[in-house]
Amino acid sequence: MPSSKLELDLVRIPQGTAQTGTPRTRVDDLAERFGVHPSWFDGELPGARVELRAYDIGRTPVTNEQWACFVADGGGEAPGWWKASTPPPDKANHPVTHVNLHDALAFATWAGVRLPTAAEWEHAARADDRRLFPWGDEIAPSSAHYGALGTAAVGSLPAGASPFGVLDMSGNVAEWTADRPDGATAIVKGGSWVTTAPANLRVAAVGQSGWALNRTDYIGFRIARSR
Repeated sequence: MPSSKLELDLVRIPQGTAQTGTPRTRVDDLAERFGVHPSWFDGELPGARVELRAYDIGRTPVTNEQWACFVADGGGEAPGWWKASTPPPDKANHPVTHVNLHDALAFATWAGVRLPTAAEWEHAARADDRRLFPWGDEIAPSSAHYGALGTAAVGSLPAGASPFGVLDMSGNVAEWTADRPDGATAIVKGGSWVTTAPANLRVAAVGQSGWALNRTDYIGFRIARSR
């Protein structure tokens, strides 16, 4: 049972059709546009339209402050960099990092929610169209926290909101999803503060090197709830 201090800000996503991945017909144009090899898009092919039931998703990634509620309730451990059972005050509203997939799943179970699937994540980021980024088709540094020296407070770039009003879906932290290609890995979405290539900030981009046991300073997560 989660602590009464835990507050989750969820956005309702209506039933609809998710545009996932990237159609093969767009690969050459995208590779030229972003200056990358066509193989960059292999993990996104061939793209599909997926019917989804209504669900809720976190407006932002889970924060250090929210994770501290989990720690205080005996459900998890404080990330080592905190050096205490609570985060530094100036990082309380930053996304929690140094949590692996199993940590994220434990938090979700404790909070009575779950992780979003990759399809749900993409749908929350761009609705039912093929926009490249949550805010549109052009890279906008004012809309995503990337190429930086660390995380930023969640929700600090409202211009990057998705059509549903979901925030921080490009940059800040990459995010664990419920999709697992095999027992050792999970799909991560969204790029992060370490990202320097805009191609990795696209909604369709897939991180396939997210080892499920790894705890890093650039991967966090957001939660979802079935309706």
